Amino acid sequence: MKTFPTSAVWCFGILFISVLLKTTGSSEVQVVGPADTVVALAGDDVILPCSLKPSVSAEDMVVKWTGLDLKTKNVHLYRDGRDSNKDQSPSYRGRTSLFQEELKNGIVSLKLTRVTLSDAGSYKCFIPTLTSQVKETTVQLFVGVVSQPVISIIGTKDWGVVLKCESGGWLPEPKMEWLDSSGTILPADGPPERHRDSEGRYAVRRHVTVNKTDTNRFTCRVNQTEINHLKETEIHVPGEVFIG
Repeated sequence: MKTFPTSAVWCFGILFISVLLKTTGSSEVQVVGPADTVVALAGDDVILPCSLKPSVSAEDMVVKWTGLDLKTKNVHLYRDGRDSNKDQSPSYRGRTSLFQEELKNGIVSLKLTRVTLSDAGSYKCFIPTLTSQVKETTVQLFVGVVSQPVISIIGTKDWGVVLKCESGGWLPEPKMEWLDSSGTILPADGPPERHRDSEGRYAVRRHVTVNKTDTNRFTCRVNQTEINHLKETEIHVPGEVFIG
């Protein structure tokens, strides 16, 4: 009878165990979330992504959404095939929901409506009924605020007209600039004036002196690159306002 050397048996055994562990690990269901911060504007609706990988049905699982660095902890709870929000934090009541039709596909993302500044922070998507080691993921939510700039004519200076642009309630701090009708940035009368209120929102004001042109149209642009949002207001200055 032919036998294998003891060393060969050990090598085969180690190889078999390694392959088994690798295969088991690769098929383990895990909770995954987005790599980037989720950005929303105050007043809008937002989706906090969370799913199972590989995709399996979550219809019979327990899904818990909680706040990590928020004053309110219980954000949303799904169990026994339905939402169970008896102990939900009052500030989230009536504003959270899962996508019921997507649970069978392993999608357990949370929809949060009418976002407020206080909603910003870290959220945990947790499925305690999973037997895997990765039962949760963290989703970061950033909430921004924007407003439409307002332009006014405040007087004349030499041969030009002085315009003022104001825009308040921004978060994070925005950049403000003046442009002519062709889109060329105009040199402003000094740096922008900034003010921050008790809630951390920014108000920005900037003046510019413009000379008479073919169109007499000028634009104030307020831009926030972090939330990729821009607001513009255009003004047409009547020709008779200019001196000369």
